Amino acid sequence: MMGFQGLTVAVTGSRRASEFAQLITNLGGVPYVAPTVGIEVQEDVDLQTEGLVHRIVGGELAYAVFMTGPGVYRLMSTAQKLGLERELVDVLNSTCVIARSQKPQKVLEKYGVKVALVPSDNTSEGIAAAMERFDLSGKGVALLWHGDSHPMLPESLKRRGATVFEAMAYKYSLDLEKRGADLLEGVGFKSIPPGESRMLQLVDDLAKGGIHIITFTSPPSVRNLFRFAEAHGRDVQLRRSLNEEVLVVAVGPPTRRAIEEDEVHVDVMPDVYKLGPMMKATLDYLAHDHAWTRKRALARMQPEFIADESG
Repeated sequence: MMGFQGLTVAVTGSRRASEFAQLITNLGGVPYVAPTVGIEVQEDVDLQTEGLVHRIVGGELAYAVFMTGPGVYRLMSTAQKLGLERELVDVLNSTCVIARSQKPQKVLEKYGVKVALVPSDNTSEGIAAAMERFDLSGKGVALLWHGDSHPMLPESLKRRGATVFEAMAYKYSLDLEKRGADLLEGVGFKSIPPGESRMLQLVDDLAKGGIHIITFTSPPSVRNLFRFAEAHGRDVQLRRSLNEEVLVVAVGPPTRRAIEEDEVHVDVMPDVYKLGPMMKATLDYLAHDHAWTRKRALARMQPEFIADESG
């Protein structure tokens, strides 16, 4: 597997951005860190989380689905403030707990909560398919989202007779306000906040050919970038750059769908929807499947547009 050999790779996620940048460097690329998504914790989210704590402790639920590690941390921190952390853990351990991936599973287990199921496919569709083994008729299901929701999952559960209680742990935004940063740090994430000037520079550098590969690791990172470009009259320019000049990489199906919603073709998506496999799939694409893509990218390399995460 050959490396990136000097290609500039844009990182649009804020979580693990420094780690991702180091991985790109280790693989011979030049990281261009320009986060397009942050998180915020507002009063309405506080009320949703508190409400879910009370529902769980009140014994109203047979199943609980946790989408992210920071969401678990938020729920437990809220329970602690309410003096209900012990009760919450006890009730969850008599409930069928589903973790979307190993990340929320690890945080749940840190608090002493047993996890019954981690789907091999960590998309909403994968969770719905994995829960087909359960009898949901007349049962209550808690669904604690990350900063975004997908109606397909609750609708699927409701069709099977479940009563679904949804709550948001936080919201995605163009900022990383203090409570959001504290939340991420609570589960070990070091994040780089997005910035409007940096995002505008990203759009311009994509058009100028200074970026050869762009990676998206969540649907909000895609939608925020396009809505920002649209607000500045540069959405057509952005779409043209991504379709004609830049290798577009999505970490998984939900992110791919978000990109395609804005009429942009996705070149690479890994079979395993994680950071490492995404990088391997990108390198494999460059090295084996589409030599012309690498030739086009190398021909457009312009050092004056190379930037690091401090820019």
